[in-house]
Amino acid sequence: MNLEQLSSVSFLQPLGIFILPLIALVLIWSLVIKGVALWRSARNGHKVWFIVLLVVNGFGVLELIYLIWFAKDKSVVAPPPAPAPSSVVPQE
Repeated sequence: MNLEQLSSVSFLQPLGIFILPLIALVLIWSLVIKGVALWRSARNGHKVWFIVLLVVNGFGVLELIYLIWFAKDKSVVAPPPAPAPSSVVPQE
């Protein structure tokens, strides 16, 4: 391959069929997983995680680590505490 061929992108044209959809898929994945991780970190009050997830772009790897190991599962709700016994004596 000579310098003229390298300066032209025509030799990459057959790869465009595979590369463009792959890039689009990676961008969509990264955007979705980052949004979910940022939302969960904000809801859980994890300010440091929120800032790190906002600044660092790792194609979803750091976001998955946060979601799997550090995010609290809000779907599991603890039962409400039982009411305290009343100290009022019933009148007869």
